Amino acid sequence: MEIEAKDAVNNKGDIVLKSTDIENQETDVENREMDVDNRDTDVENVEVDMVEDSASEEDDACTPPDAAMDVNVSCDDECAEPIKIVEDMPRCESDYMTEEEDDPDDLYKPEGTIYLDIDGFSQFCKGSPETQQRLSKPVFVRGLPWKILAIPRDAARVGTGTRPNKALGFFLQCNGDSDAVAWNCIASASLKVLGQIEGFDDHSRRITHTFYPKENDWGYSQFLTCDHLINPENGFIKDDTIRLVVHVSADAPHGVQWDSKKHAGYIGLKNQGATCYMNSILQTLYFTTKLRKAVYDMPVSQDDSENNVALAMQRVFYDLQHSDRPVGTKKLTKSFGWDSLETFMQHDVQELCRVLLDNLESKMKKSPVEDTIPNLFRGVMKSYIRCTNVSFESSKEEPFYDIQLNIKGKNNIMQSFREYVQVERLDGENKYDAGDYGMQPAEKGVKFVSFPPVLHLQLMRFQYDATLDANVKINDKFAFPDKLCLKEFMEGNGEDYTYCLHAVLVHSGDFHGGHYVVFINTGLRPPGEKYKPKWCKFDDDVVSRATVREAVMANYGGDDGESTGRTYTNAYMLVYVRQSCIDDVLCQNENLQVPAHLVQRFENEREEENKKKKEKQEAHLYTEIVMVTDEHLASYNGFDLVDPKLLDDTGLPREKIEKNMTIPQLYDYVKSKLFTGESEHEIPAREMFRIWKFEETTYKDEGSIMSALPRLRPTSLIPHSEETQEKTLEAVLENDRNLLYIETTASHSLRSYNENSEMLMFLKYYDEESRSLRYVGHFIVAYRQCMSAYTSECLKLIGLPEGTPLRFYEEVAPDRIRLIESLGKPLCADNTVVEVSDGGLLIAERQDRTSDTNNAKLHLDTLYNTIDIEAIANNDSFVSSHAEVDPPITGTIGLNWTMRQLVDYIGKEINYDPAKILLWRVSPFNDRATQFLTDAQCKVLRVNGLLGLAGAQLHDPRRNKRYRVVYTKMPIPIADMERKRQMKIQMMDEKMAITEITIFPEKTGTVRDILEEARREFKFAPNGTGKLRLVYVGQSSQSMRAYMIFKEETSVMEVFQKTMTPSMYMGRVEEVPQDQLVVRSNEYLVPIAHFDKDPGRMFGVPFFLKVSNDELLSSVRERIQQRLDIPDKEYEKYKFALISSSRVVRYLDMTSNGRVNLAELGHAHVASLVTSPYLGLDHMNKSRGARGSHAAEKAIVIHN
Repeated sequence: MEIEAKDAVNNKGDIVLKSTDIENQETDVENREMDVDNRDTDVENVEVDMVEDSASEEDDACTPPDAAMDVNVSCDDECAEPIKIVEDMPRCESDYMTEEEDDPDDLYKPEGTIYLDIDGFSQFCKGSPETQQRLSKPVFVRGLPWKILAIPRDAARVGTGTRPNKALGFFLQCNGDSDAVAWNCIASASLKVLGQIEGFDDHSRRITHTFYPKENDWGYSQFLTCDHLINPENGFIKDDTIRLVVHVSADAPHGVQWDSKKHAGYIGLKNQGATCYMNSILQTLYFTTKLRKAVYDMPVSQDDSENNVALAMQRVFYDLQHSDRPVGTKKLTKSFGWDSLETFMQHDVQELCRVLLDNLESKMKKSPVEDTIPNLFRGVMKSYIRCTNVSFESSKEEPFYDIQLNIKGKNNIMQSFREYVQVERLDGENKYDAGDYGMQPAEKGVKFVSFPPVLHLQLMRFQYDATLDANVKINDKFAFPDKLCLKEFMEGNGEDYTYCLHAVLVHSGDFHGGHYVVFINTGLRPPGEKYKPKWCKFDDDVVSRATVREAVMANYGGDDGESTGRTYTNAYMLVYVRQSCIDDVLCQNENLQVPAHLVQRFENEREEENKKKKEKQEAHLYTEIVMVTDEHLASYNGFDLVDPKLLDDTGLPREKIEKNMTIPQLYDYVKSKLFTGESEHEIPAREMFRIWKFEETTYKDEGSIMSALPRLRPTSLIPHSEETQEKTLEAVLENDRNLLYIETTASHSLRSYNENSEMLMFLKYYDEESRSLRYVGHFIVAYRQCMSAYTSECLKLIGLPEGTPLRFYEEVAPDRIRLIESLGKPLCADNTVVEVSDGGLLIAERQDRTSDTNNAKLHLDTLYNTIDIEAIANNDSFVSSHAEVDPPITGTIGLNWTMRQLVDYIGKEINYDPAKILLWRVSPFNDRATQFLTDAQCKVLRVNGLLGLAGAQLHDPRRNKRYRVVYTKMPIPIADMERKRQMKIQMMDEKMAITEITIFPEKTGTVRDILEEARREFKFAPNGTGKLRLVYVGQSSQSMRAYMIFKEETSVMEVFQKTMTPSMYMGRVEEVPQDQLVVRSNEYLVPIAHFDKDPGRMFGVPFFLKVSNDELLSSVRERIQQRLDIPDKEYEKYKFALISSSRVVRYLDMTSNGRVNLAELGHAHVASLVTSPYLGLDHMNKSRGARGSHAAEKAIVIHN
């Protein structure tokens, strides 16, 4: 059963009645002839519209009393809004387009019709809702069961107080028997009671609703009264039976299993965040089959470069052609050079199309497919100027890849094309310069020389609105046909330029954002072939079949005007294919094969990805070990035992092992990897080595709230013993990656170890000659023994003669090196080692060769306190915008330096007075300057405090970090800043170029001091007056004018108060023009400013011009032109207005014999600066952004 063409629903479910003539509607109803099973009327248009205002009003012409009710609610929750009906939407007329018929065997069709006959209706009306519910048989649409639900309801007449009558409750039910709790489906439907007697019409209402478990039925609780339905004179009842019909159209549901490949034949693309615009254009290009074929044939290198756009496009197209699941685009956007932030920024779909095709075309150069894109998408237009009185024409042919059509004020696409080629008359003052023929009247316009096989049309729904001074979306109704004939716009070409609609790219939302989908006719065929259109809707990862109405007519647009802020859905870009080229463009007669080398490449990629996916899924079953030996420890001479980069060093032995491996198996495994010699083969693993787990620990002194830096030490033994025979690694290795120390000896003969009374200690030696540290080995100590008991063993490890005196230090952490004062006390006693635990680190030095100026502790303290820095000049706040920027300084400084030492260092590096160097605190998050240091702060602060490396945030030398220091070269000593006032001012040169500087006049000074400060950097004109003045100027688009000239005796603080918000007002220093040095009583400095149509949209550089009373306005006009240095042709477009209080008082004819009236221009007393008049120059602001663009964000760039 065909859906009534007039019914259309907006995106929030309200159905609205556009302005129509009720009497005409009634006449249409009376004159319409329809068969019994397929007839609709417009009775509801009148009835529902009347009822919308008052539920008690009646329409005697169409419905008897008590006939109609207006409640539109869920069966369970009677709370919905009244609805109104929308007027007819125009249909596309085409040989190709026919509505899809209901297929009862197709469970996933986009729409369907449901029937319910209620026999014994008179008895039905007398029953209760609980006993007389009727449900139809289900009809499946989009995979969900839909039924009609009919219930008798009480229907009291509002305000009458009479006994309630019965009414028919008429509902559409979706998925009513499902127990699922997370599904939803958006649908619109027409609900009808059929007229069963010839000459009587159906009664119809429409609904739009999001069905979900709590509201799985929706409709009218009081559709019509039972009295009205039972009355034979109304034609609805026959043999005590009424017939209900619902035609439902639904979107693909969410929250249920949806197989796009199965239900639509195609798959979608995943959305990365805001990439719906990209997904839509990618699907469009994919279905341009000849382009897809050319992309497959593009030459690509054999490497798997992430920056290879061609390879990434081939991969996306291949996956779309062969995959069964939605395709990801992360590799594609990565090849574009986009970061993750870029994927969350929505862009214009037409802009991306243009940029992407340009990129692909450049990569196809010098290949067999280099002409594919121009041959598919490039047309040629000719711009011309033709003289009407002489035989002279100037023309230029230019290629185009898309056409932007203005839709504002247009009803359809043909009107837009006609405006595009509309002829402009050049006459009067706007005549054309025809060379030898002189100035001639002419016609200017555009003609198309050729249209491409694939025509991309952008409907300019995003345009600049001058009244709002903002870009807005135009939601006006704009019709486009499925068949488009463009022959009338061609220049003398006899070819057939008939085009068939292939794709409709749709935008839902407003200028600031929204969502893109694309409808594609996947079954487009050339003329002569009988076929039904196969429209599909591609909504990111969901693909579903669509009707012609949903794909085309529903996207004409049209604002119902009822709800402000409502988002609207309409076509934004159209793709047409020339009728005669359909076979060639869509490759209808070819079985498109992907080149074998690409198939192999992508299948290998898929296998590798599946392998990685499997590894990721099974990652919880494995752990990774990194094996560290004494050889690795000996190669590192920094703080602690190991380089923190060890975990990332791929050169170290590392293995992935199963967590269910036992400890004995771990020992055997390590032996097989590290001990492979023949002599080692027979020795049991437990006798050759012990395995220790590195752990990160911290130490805190007693009574201290501050901890030392963390240490990475082998502190936990993984013993191979009888007790651990069955113990698995899952119980001892908690991390995904574990650093293991393999303790062994040169002889592979381990001495015994008692974990209850002994400790594993590591030893470094300080070489006083080279002033360096080296790792020498490890040994086992009893914590109740004295350190002197192990001196001999330490000498052997170091390689020194027996009896060499040694001094020992304990390296608690990089920032805690402490002397072991007594070697004769037990290690567990006070003043020996502070930590009695495994993994202790000792440093030995020769007592007889070291001194107070050369010892291990001093060496390590110096290393710790020496940091790398990069000193950056900050010119943002204090320095002129044109000042030279010093290159960064890199070097080393002391962590405990004073600020005086630091500025002395910087001053020496940049050859600048240290007293004038200002230092800044830096944010720890982004290294940006946040606050400058005062002179008082500089006297007490040290470098560690400047860098925030005091307290909990300690310097860790193992990170090898280069710290940032920020400074500014000031024009004054820092000590003088407290009595100075920092001010940002502008400077304007003779060519009206503006620069900004920061000056520091005395707080007690005057404007004279400000001018003297500025004089140092001001660029005077070669033959200028040399005299400066300070002008008070506005900075915003509502105030960008010159207000006054400050008197020289005005105080600095008064100027500061007026200009303390630089975004609104500033002081501007400028050289006084020669003619303005003296201003007589009959003369006046008139402020002149630029604006674009509205005085609230000011721009440019305002200035003063001296005028004399009774001076010709034409003379003033001429002097303004000289001041601005504007060509005559451009200056002709300028208009002149007298502005006061941001309003145009009147426009002035500056070419007439009018004269200057000083009183009118503000020479008389003015109440305030804000209301003082000025002369406004009304002309276009060329610096304004593109007004036809969609989004305000940065342009799309494909970087590779």
